[in-house]
Amino acid sequence: MAGPLLLLGPQRPTPNVAEALARVGGEGPVVTITAGWRLDEGELGALHGVIGPDAVHLPLYQWFEECMEQMPETRAMYKVRQAQLIRLKRVYRERLHRALEAVRELILQRDDHPEILNPQLEWALDDVRRIDQQFVDQSRAIFHTYPEVGRPWELDQVAERRKQSAALLSNARAVVIAGGHVAVLRNRMMFFGVHQQLYQAWAQHTGVVAWGAGSMLLTDRIVLFYDDPPDGPSHPEILDTGLALLQDTVILPDAVKRLRLDDRMRVALLAGRFKPNLALGMENGAWLELEDGRLVQKGTKGSALLLQADGRVVPLEEAD
Repeated sequence: MAGPLLLLGPQRPTPNVAEALARVGGEGPVVTITAGWRLDEGELGALHGVIGPDAVHLPLYQWFEECMEQMPETRAMYKVRQAQLIRLKRVYRERLHRALEAVRELILQRDDHPEILNPQLEWALDDVRRIDQQFVDQSRAIFHTYPEVGRPWELDQVAERRKQSAALLSNARAVVIAGGHVAVLRNRMMFFGVHQQLYQAWAQHTGVVAWGAGSMLLTDRIVLFYDDPPDGPSHPEILDTGLALLQDTVILPDAVKRLRLDDRMRVALLAGRFKPNLALGMENGAWLELEDGRLVQKGTKGSALLLQADGRVVPLEEAD
């Protein structure tokens, strides 16, 4: 039986991770993963102060930097692969934005001739979904082109650290995954094969508690989003697949700050694109727990928001 799975909202200004860990219970250490903080990975005073004396850190960002120094050929190959992925992302973004603009125009016009435009709108959304999937598929193909770094946890220099992470996770009562940069967090966990170890530990009843980028990582597809970034208007886009402990759900931390939730057209575009997956905004105070395959809100009322395909945003506990 799988362990508890708890997704929290951002931990500022009021953290609820200690309360969530009390709900997990059990014996053993609490393993923290903060690789998404990058150079601040080791700044653990506040986090471990909240968790308590049984907190043990898994320094994946530090380990990665050490391994890259020790393996110059692997580092070079890794950079070549990353450059290809960056080029792919640029092309994907161009195709995606044009397809989404077509969807936007259909949403604006559909009330005039719904019998004609509603089917066209769904087909246009299918085009967007196909572009998303093609990007994921081509990313996988690029990964497979570089077998030397496709399974880095099998390399000698990485294997010893992988053993250390396995020992920590196998004895943990809970694993806490903090926010930060979701791509860095994902890449560092997968570099050491910790994604596999985490899934195995969870399947054997270890609790998993996450927020921010950590929550995004636990889904089957990671969506990057920011309606008004400094470099101009943007559309949500796929980063890659996640760890799939939680499926059929798109997690959107700090949605109130990062999305125009009062713009029904943009909300409808985002929610309709990922339908039938749930699109959930997570604010400070949110606490979602997976129970019998369903997410139950146990946090502050109104802190978990469901984005709907008709453009409405409702508290999860009030959703039909």
